[in-house]
Formats: sequence, C-alpha cells, structure tokens
Amino acid sequence: MSRPLQTFHGGIHPEQQKGQTRAVPLQPYPHPGGELVIPLNQGIGSANRAVVAVGDTVRAGQRLSECFTPLSVPIHAPYDGTVTAIERRPLTHPSGISCLSVVIVPDDDTSPPAPTTDLPASTSSASLDALLATLSTETLIERIRMGGIIGLGGAGFPTATKIRKGEAQNIETLIINGMECEPYITCDDRLMQDHSDEIIRGIEVLNQLLKPTEILLGIEDNKPEAIAAMQRAATASSARIEVVSCPTCYPSGGEKQLIQILTGKEVPSGGFPHQLAILCQNVATVYAIYHAIEERPLTQRSVTISGDGVAQPGNFHVAIGTPIRPLLESCGLTDQPVSVTVGGPMMGFPLKNLESSITKTVNCLIVNKSATSPSQNSPLNCIRCAACSDACPVSLLPQQLYWATQARNFDEAQSLHLFDCIECGCCSYVCPSYLPLVDYYRHAKGTVRNQQREQVKADHARNRHEFRDARLQREKEEKAKKLAAKKAALKAKKANESRAQHESSAVEADKKATIQAAIDRAKARKAAL
Repeated sequence: MSRPLQTFHGGIHPEQQKGQTRAVPLQPYPHPGGELVIPLNQGIGSANRAVVAVGDTVRAGQRLSECFTPLSVPIHAPYDGTVTAIERRPLTHPSGISCLSVVIVPDDDTSPPAPTTDLPASTSSASLDALLATLSTETLIERIRMGGIIGLGGAGFPTATKIRKGEAQNIETLIINGMECEPYITCDDRLMQDHSDEIIRGIEVLNQLLKPTEILLGIEDNKPEAIAAMQRAATASSARIEVVSCPTCYPSGGEKQLIQILTGKEVPSGGFPHQLAILCQNVATVYAIYHAIEERPLTQRSVTISGDGVAQPGNFHVAIGTPIRPLLESCGLTDQPVSVTVGGPMMGFPLKNLESSITKTVNCLIVNKSATSPSQNSPLNCIRCAACSDACPVSLLPQQLYWATQARNFDEAQSLHLFDCIECGCCSYVCPSYLPLVDYYRHAKGTVRNQQREQVKADHARNRHEFRDARLQREKEEKAKKLAAKKAALKAKKANESRAQHESSAVEADKKATIQAAIDRAKARKAAL
C-alpha cells in the first residue's frame, strides 16, 4: 500500500536538463597536480583558526583547523602534502569575496581519496551494528562534528547541532531528502544508485541517535533507478525505512515542502521542523555521516559538472579545495567564453572567479557557452498578473513584497513575511515582465540583517554607556558616603578629644585641690605646735 501524499501551494515544472549526466556513474576525480585551496570558512558557521603552519607536512584526513562555536566544524586535508601558504584566496560565494585559506601542495605519489565501494549489506550492517553498540550517543555526535559534517544539500548547517536539537525534541519522523529537484543536478541521484548501502548505513546511525518512530526516504519519481536501488538496500536494513516516490515538481526538495508532501504538516512561519518532532537530512549528508562514524572525515563530496560548455560532463567525487578551473578543464572546457553557475539554475549563483575552489556546499557546476547562456531580458513594468503568487511554494505575496522592497519599506516587507521566502526563484521564473524578484528579496534581507546588526551594536553601546553612567554615579555616591563617614569620624574624634581634655583638666584640678588641702593641713598642724 503506497503512502498517501500531500501537496504544497504553487511550484513549477522547469525543463529538467538532466540527460547529460544522469546515466554517468560517480567516479573519483584524480587531482591533476598543483595546489589545493581549502577555505577556513565553510557552511554557515564562523571561520575556523588554522592549527597547521606554513611548511608543515600533513596527512590525508588530518585536521587543519579548530572551531570554537557550536555552529562551526573543522576542515581536513584531502591528501598527503605540504602546507605552502595560509592566506586569503577567492571564495566560491555569490559575493566573490576572499577568505583565509590553507593551501596544500599534494605529494607527487599521493593517491586520490577514492570513496569506498558498497560493501555487501550484511557485512557492512554487522560491522556498523557492532560499532554502534560500543559507542555512546555523545561519542557518535562528536565524531560527526569533528568529522566536519555539514548539510551537503546546500544550506551548510552543522549536522551535529541539528542532531542535538532533534534529540532534545524527541524526533518522531526522520525524513531523508533524495529529491534533487533542481535542473541539471544528478550527483545525489547517482550517489543513491552507486552507494545505496552506505546511505542506508548512515540512516541506521541516525536511527540509533534519534530513535524515530518512522523513517521516510523521499525521492522524485523521475529517478526510478535510484528508487529501486534504495528499496533494495533498505530491505536488508535493521531500521524500518520507507522509500517514498514523490511527484516531480520544483521545489519539492525544499525542506518545508518535502515535510508537507510526506506528512501533511506545515512548519509555521519562523519555526523549525524539530518543533514538529521532524528532522530532515540530505542523502549526501547521510552518506558522509556513515564515513564520519568510521572516523573518515569529510574531505570530498559528489559534484555534477554539466552544460554545453564542457565536452565530457559527469558526476565526480571531488576533493574539498580542488581549484575549479583545472576541474572544468579535465572535463573538456571549451575555448569559447563560458559562464559558470554554482548550484542549480534556479537557486545557484554565477561564479565570479574560476580560481576559487570546491567547498563542502558546492554540488554542481553548470558550464554554458556564453552564446547559449540564458539571456537577461530587460525588466518591464509589473502587470499585476499574480502569476508569482500562484507559483510561490510558501504562499507569500511576491508582488506586494516587490513593491515594498522596491520602495525600501522594509518594515512592510517584514510584515509580509520576507524572511519566509526560500529564494527558490519560482516567482522570477514565471514573471512575464522578467522582474528579478528574488534579487530584490535578497537585497532586502541583507539590508534588514545589516540594520538589525547595527541596532544590536547600538543597543550594546547604549547599554555600555548606561552601565558606565550608573557605575560613575555609584562611585560618586560611595565616595560621598565615605567622605561623610570620614567627616563624622573626625568630628567624633575631636569631640572625644575635647571631652578627654576636659576630664583630664578636672582630674588635674581635683589633684591640685587635694594637694593644696594636704599642704593647708600640714601648715595648720605646724602652727598649732
């Protein structure tokens, strides 16, 4: 009996463009030589601090950084080699900013970090069960954190932190996201086909940690091979895993949309899935969790390279830190001018510098000849057709948000739930006036966040000023009290001295009177004789 599925509002059906790579198995990408550039800032956490120095020799899997906040995870060396620099290098980021990075030159005889092949289900399951039986929950979570595992679906949220929050909320439903709904991207599809047993082992780790009542693996119905592979692997698992085929519709791979499809529950505005006793993880993240438990840190990830700008598109296991230019050249980068998009065409961003490198959140590089790249039509006036509202999967009012953000009325934009926008691009995709709606929303979010940061700084400065004023007033009052006490003590001392002097004078007078009386008596006796 198939599971009853729900739907979410809106959504679109863009051309899939997956034919170039969906039949190409994942294969290791051998490093062509040169250097690896590994940014110290990956994911949403704060930047790490390097624990290696220039000239150090490092081994594959060695930790290169230390982290200080719960939202940070360390990075590791993908190959044996030598640290040649720790300096700012271009970061694969929409802004094109640079980031402090560890630069490693691999040894000449180093071998690529080839992924493990799927073991027979019974063998790998037995060894994993034995390992899980000997490790505490805290040890398992710490291995995930120190293995550098973050969300590999694009968000980059630290996985250990997400699991800890799930533990605190007593997760009932564990959802594994195998949707991969963006056009062009097929690396997760191939990962499920080529490494299904290892994904199941990762799910078993999460099952041990969270002990959910149900585990759902959602896969779009345009991936029949992946569905079949995961169903075969799931049958041999000790965990009860239900593989669910879901209708193909963008953005069904969004966390909140997938939750709605599989459970019918809606994550409230500003809320989180764990508040509904639900936790979601991407299939690539689950694959990495399994390896982290066996103390093999995240040093590579699966990447799709597609588009008409490369002669040999495919899916690759690529070491973190691999420069993008030689990676594309190995796939037959054309001599013509090309444009490179990081991620999918809907939520990705144009790459500003081919000298930047693969990071943990890069899952796809779309290389198109400039002549065939989607042209940017000139924006026209909004015709109020409401197509954007019909397509929005979060049930927002994109047209009203557009007017508010264009007028820089950010208070109104926030009242229209600006931060509920998942920036999926559906509204821009269907807009007949070619309005870059998502660009307006991103700009507005950035402006509001900057204003909030400035407000926090202002509040902090005001609190410090008020604290200083209160401290100075307190010190003034304490000083006045001390002065008054000192004056009172001095006055009391003088009074005591005066009283003592008076008493001393009285005693002296009495003494003199006594002596004089004695003299007088003596004189009287003498006179009587």
